[in-house]
Order: sequence, then C-alpha cells, then structure tokens
Amino acid sequence: MNLRRVISLLPPLLLLAACSRPSAPGADSAASAPAPPVADITSEARAWADSVTDAMTLEEQVGQLFMPASFTRTDKATMRLMTKYVADDKVGGMVFLKGDTLSMRLIADSLQKISRIPMFLAVDAEWGLGMRLAGATVYPKNWLLTDVDEQWMYTYGHSVASECAAVGLNMVLGPVLDVAPGPGTVMFRRSLGSDPEYVARMGVAYARGVEDAGLIPVAKHFPGHGFTRTDSHDLLPLIRRTAAEMDSIDLLPFRRYIDLGFPAIMAGHIAVPALSGDSVPAVLSPKVISVLLRDRLRFHGLLITDALNMKALDGGMADSRAVATLRAGADMLIAPVDTRRSEAEVIEAVRTGKLPQKTIQDRCRRILFYKYLFLLR
Repeated sequence: MNLRRVISLLPPLLLLAACSRPSAPGADSAASAPAPPVADITSEARAWADSVTDAMTLEEQVGQLFMPASFTRTDKATMRLMTKYVADDKVGGMVFLKGDTLSMRLIADSLQKISRIPMFLAVDAEWGLGMRLAGATVYPKNWLLTDVDEQWMYTYGHSVASECAAVGLNMVLGPVLDVAPGPGTVMFRRSLGSDPEYVARMGVAYARGVEDAGLIPVAKHFPGHGFTRTDSHDLLPLIRRTAAEMDSIDLLPFRRYIDLGFPAIMAGHIAVPALSGDSVPAVLSPKVISVLLRDRLRFHGLLITDALNMKALDGGMADSRAVATLRAGADMLIAPVDTRRSEAEVIEAVRTGKLPQKTIQDRCRRILFYKYLFLLR
C-alpha cells in the first residue's frame, strides 16, 4: 500500500504528533548544548524490588507472576471477578479484552486503588486500541505498512501508547516481530512482512515510540511465529525451519530488540524442533527460553507467556501449565484457565520441592524492578 494512502487513514492525532513537537524558548540557540545527564535509577529500582519481595509472603510473590484476562466491562459480575483477582489472588497484572474506553478508565482506576503494588494493565492493540475497545482509534493492520519509515513507525507506536495511557493501560502487547513469508500464513496480516531487516527496523521504531510514551512494549511471539499455517489458538504450530533459517530470519528482529535493551518479550505457543530438539511448545522449553533467549541472546528483561488458555498447550505434561512455564523460564503468566488453581499449583510445587522458592523470588524481583522503572519512577 502507498504510504500516502496509509497516512490518509490515520486520525489527526497521529499526524499532529508526527508534525508538531513544539520547541522550547531559545531552542535554536541551545541546539548545540549537551543534553543533561539522565539519572540512573537502576540501583534504586533494584533496592525497592528486593525490599518489597523480601517482605512478601510466598502467596503474594506467586500472585505477582499472574496476569488473568478479562473483558473490559463494568457489570457487577465482571467487576466482582476482577476485584477478587486483585484483593484475594494478589495478581501482578491483568490483560484486557473487548470492551470500551470509558469502562477501561473506570476499571484501571478501581484496580490500582485496590492493589497494594501497582499493576501491569495490558492490552493487545496490534492495530490500535480500537482493536479491543470501542471509542478508541483503529489503525491499519501491519501487513499494509509496507513502505513506511522508522519515524512514521515511532510516531505510530507513540500515538497508540498515548491513547492506551489515557485510559489507564501501561503495557502494550506489541510490536509483532514475526517474519511472515506471505499470504496463507497465519501471521500474514499481523506481520510487518517477509524481510527480517524491515521487520526489525519497523518493530524497534514502534517499540521506541511505545516506551517513550511511558508504556512497556512486549515484542512477540518469540522465537518467531511467522512461518506457520496453524493457529496456536486451535492447535500447536510446528515450525519446520532449520536452525540457520531461524537464526537469520526469525530471530533477527528479536536480537535487534534485545540488543537495544527493550524490557519485555512474549514467548509463543509454537514448536521449533530445530531449536529445542523436540516438539515441546517454545513457552514450555528450557532450551528455547533459558538457554537460547536468556543465555545466548542475553535477554534479561520480562519474559511473558502468550495466553495459557490456548489450545496449543493441550496435551499431557508432567506439571501444570503454570509450573511448566515457570520451569522453562517465564516471569509472568497470561490468562491461565483458572487463576486461583494455577496459583495453588505453583505454591504446592514450591512446598513439595518441585520448584525452588528462589525461582519465585527471582521472578518476583524482576517484575517489581520493571514496575518501579515504568510505574513508580
């Protein structure tokens, strides 16, 4: 699609953001002056995360690892359920599905007041917040953005994140870094294309815009969901690429994102035998998460699962989905089938020695570290 046509589809807010960043008085004369140093609050954030984690019970630490999903509605039944998640289950965040912007604002304010620790409130807004919430802006889908530049994508990400922030959301489940070869693949319309270099540049630009607007970008779906015709909502996709193909195509955008220090990645429900040596979903594979992502690619940020209620994870496994994903290396678990039961399974695994308590403490500290950086700074 022609760039001029794409821009014509966007609302005035995005164009305004792209074109009218006002200069401060005296900006021309001060243009060559060095920028003031940015305060490094890493030590401060770590100290807070350590202190809060050490003061929490095991149940509270486990609660921080969960992000149940909910429709964005304010009827009594939905509000009662969300209140239970926060007040009783002590969850660390929530993911929001279909609803409207006014309800989202009311829900966000209500939940943050109930929670002792600020919550991550996330949304899947791949083509704008209007994808989920009535009353918000809908943008072109990624497959249409074939000839935009990095400044355009930065402004796009910033605009989406700003609209999310206005209704109380603080985490965007994007950019999509999956490299899709063309029509017929499940991710075709959601992907930025078949060129890994282009996907990397545009995805990183979008993520910078989200982050500069104060929200957390979550790149997805590691290690790359593009080369599949199977939808993980229904079945487990099997990626039949070689390790060399995965490295040069699918992993390239994630490497760029990681090397630039972005804070969060979502692991996909996809089997990649070339990387794991088996047909275990990536989100459950220590070889993919702990060895490849953490050790080889040196990603030290938040590792978030795709929704645990998806059918790609159906099938026998020795542990519960929650315990298995934590064993593999995940930090935060999205949309479990039953949040309270999943929390109980993790607590039982710790108490019986199947899951080290240090694992829970370390994951909780990492979550709180990023909450300090993004929600309390």
